Amino acid sequence: MTDFSALLSSALPNYLRDLETLVNIDCGTHSKAGVDAVARLVRDRLCDFGAEVADFPQQRFGNCIYGRWRGTGNARILLIGHMDTVYSDGTASQSPFRRKGARAMGPGVVDMKSGLLNGLYAVHAIVRSGFTAFAEIGIFCNSEEEIGSPVSRDLYAQFARGADAALILEGARASGAIVSARKGAGTFKLTVRGKAAHAGVEPEKGASAIVALAHYTQALQALNGFRPGLTINVGVIRGGTRPNVVADLAEAEIDVRIVRADDAAPLEQAMREIVAREVVKGTVAELSGGLANPPMEKTEATARLVALAKNAARELGFEIEDVATGGASDGNFTAGLGTPTLDGLGPVGGKAHNAMEEFLNLDTVVPRAAMLAKLIVAIARESAK
Repeated sequence: MTDFSALLSSALPNYLRDLETLVNIDCGTHSKAGVDAVARLVRDRLCDFGAEVADFPQQRFGNCIYGRWRGTGNARILLIGHMDTVYSDGTASQSPFRRKGARAMGPGVVDMKSGLLNGLYAVHAIVRSGFTAFAEIGIFCNSEEEIGSPVSRDLYAQFARGADAALILEGARASGAIVSARKGAGTFKLTVRGKAAHAGVEPEKGASAIVALAHYTQALQALNGFRPGLTINVGVIRGGTRPNVVADLAEAEIDVRIVRADDAAPLEQAMREIVAREVVKGTVAELSGGLANPPMEKTEATARLVALAKNAARELGFEIEDVATGGASDGNFTAGLGTPTLDGLGPVGGKAHNAMEEFLNLDTVVPRAAMLAKLIVAIARESAK
């Protein structure tokens, strides 16, 4: 049995140098130059580690990369990590990489520069071990995950479709748990049009879009729990021009989350039935948008991946649990393609999206990368049976 912990411990100084370099690069989703700088380091490391590399140049966002290692077996296993963060240019200089005891801190250190590196170094440990009983291990490096992967999702579909597993390198939960299910997510926009009038002289000649929107808001919020785990939140509203004018336009942005794909159509139907009602005479409402991320449901195939991951952790001397979460990731899209998907396979940290406080627990890097390596090997061996 290969000692992946020893292989990864020997590579840890290089890992930490790479992590410091990545954290100190401003690479918010809309900073193409920054994301491309991350991509160059990732590409160099893929080449160093013996991968074949395919580039996916982008005009608007950072360039995407796919690295693959070919073996002699049957399994195709895809890893996905993203190179962008939520932070604006200048954040890295304000909150650079630093170590505080057993923690590393800095923008993107856990979401998800450490997870991306864990994937690279875990596969390199497999290569160094001499294990080749797989058809292909690939890692797709996404450049715009933080805004929903509008470009990448179509690019990595060719690698995810039909794969034995998709392993998502997002950080583990604070408890160390991996993620076996994620809610589907979407955004709707509700636009209400009414009729303007002088609010003091002849309000009766107007039709308030704001008042109508208030009625719709209450009705939509009442859909929470319409199906188990379903949530809906009217999170942004805007409307009107002046206090003394009956508002002829009002808008709302609505976040929805569902647990099962079968909940999507009933939810949208219920929302449209609400919006179809004339709650203020003279107003008209229109609903647009929809679900952008399909739910990542825990299937039998997912449960099998969970069992393999738990066994890998146990062999390394620790226990993990699996949880469901309401947040979305690339795992939603791979699961939507029918590919068995497991998420939260990066190291443990916290305070993601908080530039001054985001942290990584350094003592989880080697164990989690070793667990990932053992999981990949277990998937490949199971496929060969």
